[in-house]
Amino acid sequence: MKLRQTVPVLLITATLLPALLASGQEEPRPSAMRLFPHETLMFVRVAHGRELHERFRQTGFGSMLQDPDVSPFVEDTLALAGQQFDENAPEDANISWEDLSRIPKGEVAFGVIDRGEAEMGVLLLADFDGEQDDLDFFLERLDERWEAEGMVVEEIDVNGDTLTVVRQGDDRSSSFGYLVKAACIVGSNDEALLRHVLDRWAGRTPIIEAAVEDEDQVEAADAGAPLRGEQPLADNKNFQTILRECSTQLEEPPQIVFYIDPIALAKRAFRGNAGATIAFATFPALGLDGILAAGGTMTFATEKWDMVSHLHLLLGHPRSGVLTLLRFKSGDVTPPSYVPANVYGYSTTYMDAPGVYERLVQLVDQFRYEGAFEESIESNISDNLGIDFKEVVINNLAGRATLVTSYDEPAQPRGEQRALCVTLVEPTLAAKALDKIAEKYPDSMELRELGGVSYYLQTPSFARDRPEEERMFTPCFAIVDDTLILCSSQSMFTAMIEAHQDSRPRLADSVEFKVIQSRVDRLTRGQELAMFYYENAAESIKHWYEVSQSDTARDGLAALGENSGAAAGFLDVLERNELPPFDVMQRYLVPTGGYLIDTDTGLHFMSFNVRREESE
Repeated sequence: MKLRQTVPVLLITATLLPALLASGQEEPRPSAMRLFPHETLMFVRVAHGRELHERFRQTGFGSMLQDPDVSPFVEDTLALAGQQFDENAPEDANISWEDLSRIPKGEVAFGVIDRGEAEMGVLLLADFDGEQDDLDFFLERLDERWEAEGMVVEEIDVNGDTLTVVRQGDDRSSSFGYLVKAACIVGSNDEALLRHVLDRWAGRTPIIEAAVEDEDQVEAADAGAPLRGEQPLADNKNFQTILRECSTQLEEPPQIVFYIDPIALAKRAFRGNAGATIAFATFPALGLDGILAAGGTMTFATEKWDMVSHLHLLLGHPRSGVLTLLRFKSGDVTPPSYVPANVYGYSTTYMDAPGVYERLVQLVDQFRYEGAFEESIESNISDNLGIDFKEVVINNLAGRATLVTSYDEPAQPRGEQRALCVTLVEPTLAAKALDKIAEKYPDSMELRELGGVSYYLQTPSFARDRPEEERMFTPCFAIVDDTLILCSSQSMFTAMIEAHQDSRPRLADSVEFKVIQSRVDRLTRGQELAMFYYENAAESIKHWYEVSQSDTARDGLAALGENSGAAAGFLDVLERNELPPFDVMQRYLVPTGGYLIDTDTGLHFMSFNVRREESE
């Protein structure tokens, strides 16, 4: 063949080849975001179950669970969980622990749908990722359930697809249905929603008829606007904004997406409730109608991140009412000297406290009468404590608030302890106020001293007969330099004073914290932070590791095991599996960093774990 004849043939072949190759293949299914309707009020999606599982196994925590020295304990714990599931599952559940391995391994999504005047609808999509045997097993269990309960099952042909509707007798009001297509099952309590899913799947716009009694639909039809159910969730502007705010060019597509329209969902859920109707009527005056939506994403085991998550609260503009109370300021996020290096969590923020208070006074008084809020503060707080609350507390706040989370030493089963630390304008004023409160409540407030620092230990009346080491909380109050510290544990307070006096390592000096702070600086690129967040999961796991090895915890499990098979079984797992030294597990764990910023569209929180090789 001559060249001038060959070139046209090659051009035609190149043009037609993609179509020829695809002609025998089924069009890929649209994602749940394209199948679910615009009016979805709550939405949760796992992009791919199998991928999520594999990605989690690649994270530091997932890798720790697979460590040869840890995996026997994990396997025996899962075996115990399976045994308990099989022993305690209802007889009519018709499913075993082993059957759970057949759960859908593709996309899984759940949504709550606004249906106007009707009750809210529900949509569930589960893609079995080509695992037809697992889908068939699931459908067989459903058929057995319908037969056992005497349900009426009706199959309806919809443009070549089969829609199965299940109901009790002739009662169509409580019917629900499902469709199966391409190893994917979609279920709903509304047959119309399933028909609309099939339309979107086929690339068609659902045909919606505006019922005369549905005023919203009639009004939309008259205005030429899209009717309820015509558009997909992916075209919902609030949903789009949240996804845009929760992604960057540096990140991979998320494995998990969630979204909620909280105000609309609450109004639908409590429709017809007189009290709720009155409460909702106050939302515009309170500015709560400015909460448009909330949502976020989660991604695991990317090239740079062990895990990264976003959470966005979408707010209207301009903000009003209670939303104007969010008056953040910028400031140094370095941990103060009293924060020990081995804390579990640390977060800090700056706010205009007097400004927030004055705005709060205005909001409350507009619903009651002028001066009502401050009268309430005086009668309920100032008079009871014997201090001028506004002068001593509100006007004395310098703006920084820090929350520290840690555990008692030695490890106790009672769990997390917290300390709230606020900087003061005049520390001596607050110190005098503490003394006055202690004088008024001498039976509850005991003055003590630690390393030259005076503090008060509070003992509630119900705990006075118990030794300090057996109390769930041992609250402490102290002024340290320019900071008021309110701590739930005397043990934790001791650690904080030791760090402050440089006899214990400080968080500000730790390499882990410096890595997190550096990453936050790079991610925010000079933006003002509303809050800085740090968490070290290794400290939490270490605490419960030490608790699990203690005789006290095991004696407690033994006592519980007399009446609980689960407790007895877990004690047996602990005794049969000697856990490795904690250092073996710690090498897999990395701290979490995070920050909150106030944007034009609302409040955005991002948290992340740096991959171990990136943090070293």
